Amino acid sequence: MDLCVDIGGTKTFVAVFDDDSITPRDVVQFSTQSHRGFEDFLNRLVKVSKELLGGNRPKVWGISTAGAVDEYGNLLWSPNLGWKNLPLKKVVSEIFGDSGVVENDCNAAAYAESWVRRSENLAYVTVSTGIGMGLVLRGKVFRGSHSSAGEIGHTIVEEEGPVCSCGRRGCLQALSSGRGLENLIQSITGEKLSCEEILLRARNGIEPYLKVVLHGAQVLARTLTNIVDALDLQVLVLGGGLTKNEFYVGRVLKYVQQNYYRPPGKVVSLELSKVEPNPGVVGVLLMAREIFNGIKGDTGR
Repeated sequence: MDLCVDIGGTKTFVAVFDDDSITPRDVVQFSTQSHRGFEDFLNRLVKVSKELLGGNRPKVWGISTAGAVDEYGNLLWSPNLGWKNLPLKKVVSEIFGDSGVVENDCNAAAYAESWVRRSENLAYVTVSTGIGMGLVLRGKVFRGSHSSAGEIGHTIVEEEGPVCSCGRRGCLQALSSGRGLENLIQSITGEKLSCEEILLRARNGIEPYLKVVLHGAQVLARTLTNIVDALDLQVLVLGGGLTKNEFYVGRVLKYVQQNYYRPPGKVVSLELSKVEPNPGVVGVLLMAREIFNGIKGDTGR
């Protein structure tokens, strides 16, 4: 069996796969609770993983995680998790063997979405606890010079905006992500509400929830439109928890569709993620199988 994990800011998704299948045999989700420290998280992850594997060692394994990951599988910095300079691949290899891959979650998801769609120029954007992007350009995952390409959640879109988890002001994530919306509402009303409750009140036209949500959607949509045009994408895929809310994602997609630059012949496909049950998990599964099982594909690494 193969083991793959997606570490998110709120939840961690663990799946085991039979050989040559991209449909998991079994899955478990648990709260990441990164504030409790990496060692605590690792102990919980290993316990869940070993139970799913039935005591066996995985043939290959993969981890997709929020944050910048270098070519050696080190997690350099994840503002959403609060972890820095973690030798993630080295640590996990000591437990499950050397046949493993560690990748940024959005890079992995972009690879899975491009593999399913056979698209060579694609961006995958997750809109969840945080906001991130993975890029497949000319058929290869693009990581940039410092392993942090696609960190659109930490691009400044409003100079005097709210403080972001990265420490700067006015980042896209602080205005348009699930955690960003929660923090904004708490700063305005003093209420500690879930993103789901905020979106529900906004859909019912209740202020200030409506104003905050519409502004977040507008800022996100404008950013995505600029990315579509700057990279001349073939496909833009949106995934993550907020994309399951039609009130929110519908406004984002409508804006991008109406406003991207249209020279003659340019058509951009705007889609929601269709890789189940988790594109990050499927992406690292495909990457690990290519590297260690010799299955044909192109991860760009």
